[in-house]
Amino acid sequence: MAERVTTKEALKKLDAQLECSICLDNFKQPKLLPCFHVFCKSPCLDKLVTKDGRSLTCPTCRHIVPLSERGVAGLQSDFHIDHLFEIQDAFNKAEDDNDTNCGCEDGKATGYCNDCGDFLCDECQAAHKRVKYTRDHRLNSLDELKAQVTSLVPPKKAVPHCPKHSENSLKIYCDTCSTLICTDCTIRLHKDHNYDLVPDVLTKHKEELVSSLKPVKEKLDSVQRALKDFDTRAKAIHEQRAAIEANIHKEIDEQHRLLDQRRAELVGELEILTQLKLKDLAAQRDQVEITQVKLTSCLEYAEVGLKTGTDGEVLEMKSSIVKRVKQITAEFKSSAIQPETKADMELITEGKEPLQQAYQDFLEIDHNRSFSLENSHMTRDCLKDATSEETKTLSYQGMTKNNKKFKDKLNIKAELVHIESEGILKCEVIEEPHGQHKINYRPVKRGKHELHITVNGDAVRGSPFPIAVVSSPQSFVKPSRVVRGVNKPRGTVFNSKGQLVVVEGEGTTVSVFTPEGEKIRTFGKLKNAFGVTVDKDNNIYVVENGNHRLNKFSSAGKFVAVVGSQGSGNLQFLHPAGICYNRRDNNLYVTDNCNHRIQVLTTDLKLVRCFGTPGNGNGQLQNPFYPTFDSANNLYVTEHTNHRVQVFTAEGQFLRTFSQKAKSKKLNSPWAIAIDSNDTVYVSENGPHHVSVFTSQGAYITTFGGQGTKEGQFNIVYGLSIDRNDSVVVSDEGNGLLQIF
Repeated sequence: MAERVTTKEALKKLDAQLECSICLDNFKQPKLLPCFHVFCKSPCLDKLVTKDGRSLTCPTCRHIVPLSERGVAGLQSDFHIDHLFEIQDAFNKAEDDNDTNCGCEDGKATGYCNDCGDFLCDECQAAHKRVKYTRDHRLNSLDELKAQVTSLVPPKKAVPHCPKHSENSLKIYCDTCSTLICTDCTIRLHKDHNYDLVPDVLTKHKEELVSSLKPVKEKLDSVQRALKDFDTRAKAIHEQRAAIEANIHKEIDEQHRLLDQRRAELVGELEILTQLKLKDLAAQRDQVEITQVKLTSCLEYAEVGLKTGTDGEVLEMKSSIVKRVKQITAEFKSSAIQPETKADMELITEGKEPLQQAYQDFLEIDHNRSFSLENSHMTRDCLKDATSEETKTLSYQGMTKNNKKFKDKLNIKAELVHIESEGILKCEVIEEPHGQHKINYRPVKRGKHELHITVNGDAVRGSPFPIAVVSSPQSFVKPSRVVRGVNKPRGTVFNSKGQLVVVEGEGTTVSVFTPEGEKIRTFGKLKNAFGVTVDKDNNIYVVENGNHRLNKFSSAGKFVAVVGSQGSGNLQFLHPAGICYNRRDNNLYVTDNCNHRIQVLTTDLKLVRCFGTPGNGNGQLQNPFYPTFDSANNLYVTEHTNHRVQVFTAEGQFLRTFSQKAKSKKLNSPWAIAIDSNDTVYVSENGPHHVSVFTSQGAYITTFGGQGTKEGQFNIVYGLSIDRNDSVVVSDEGNGLLQIF
């Protein structure tokens, strides 16, 4: 049986529901927000409106409510709150039977009209039922009214009238417009709409409304369960705290016990050692005191004899005293009277700091121990350049969300992918203590690679990592192929067909070779030419050092144009040495050797710009020889006199310089330069007849060659070029060879 609610309890419950949570007073002009929270219009909601007047934020759930031009006034009123006020009004009227009199002169109220809001006597109720305009009003007895009040059920109102047709009640519901209408509305405004009588559709729409609330109820159940989980979790945290605190006291107390035990042991050892030292010292002191007695007795006897003895007695005792003195002094040793036992006891505290660190690590309160990919880190010094057939090792440290070492198992996978062949090489992953792993990879091919690393199925930050793999030093010991019978080869370049264009001899001619090394044709008669390049159409450009000019030939070797003369003006040269073509801007870059500058020309041999001044500072040039570009469109220039390589932007802005090799060695008279697809830089040195290899940042990798006539040895290298397979072609002028590595 349901517990009966008293009038006082009903009033208290009613007052709580009519209180605004902002001003903590009864609602004044209550407005319903789209999130179904209700507040007073003024001043509560008015003061929450943004400066632009376009929105406000619900203080309960932080829902952003857009506002119309009417502002807060345009928000919907809450019929539920209106009903509660009606209940409160009815409650005030029904609270005391003495105040429930009928409006007539002598009538005692026995009922209440829900529509008029008046108390009526029996006669007035009968009249109410007779009059046309009130016969449809709903009447309740006072007992029924009190039951409604205590159950917080509002009195039922009469069916409202149509705002457009005031004589008609709103007894029809238009499904199309979702609104109440009257019979006249169905004729014109809602003629072709789907509508029906309210009683006929009410059950259906109530069921639909109840059904639509199912997801809300389900989610509410989930939220309520989650809130219980929060309480359970909070309880678990408090219990954990109590358990951990108890363990802390237990462990620390145990350490205190061990330390107290160690203290007692040390104090005991100290006492024993002290007694031993004091015993030895006492024995040594006894011997010294005996010596003291011997010396004292001899001295006192002689002094007394000298004072009290007769002349004859003194003479007679002399011999015995002298004899005794000799005996005592012969026995006396100064070292024997010094204490042998030392005060050398000390407390050794050499292990103090490690012990203190051990205590720091001994106990640790941990939380958020789950693995964090973001906090984990890896050594990156092996993540850029590598050498084929050599193992590189990375170190990966797993970390927790609270930035401590992750100590559980991690599933780490690593693969090295060769981009050109798409070959995949599995990497070795070695698990070490405290969440650390070693990742070993050993590339077998040179060229561009990608290192893919995943942890528990997720890619680590930065993966895949680009890896440029250069040939191992062993691959440069002997050339893979040699082209013989070349007349003092100098500058070389590959055209788009894979054919090698070579400047030959001091004569000087230009020859074209097949990829297999067979000579196709020879053309030109030039004076001391060095550098050569080709453009996108395979036109050939050759600089003449002796004639101070630049020649252009067609791909077939037919002369096209020439530019330049001896001098230092624009489009004049002084012993130009090298040339390269930039595919990005379609321009030619010529090293004007003795003018110490770079001249940039179009492929029509028109001047674009010059840059460089004489000197050895950054950006200055001294006898620049060969230029070339990397994949980032940076220009590399060798300087024969400054013994270095400088790097510029295509516009001539200085970026960096490098010359340092292994230990204290530096580049010696660098001449030719070439860069492969990995941006590995090859520089010939005509001092030691070497070719040295660097990364694009100037980090030294290796050196190969050396002066000689054997394969793999050189005798002046005036040209370097790279073929489609990243093989290095070395122009060995003195030996008349093209050596391919």
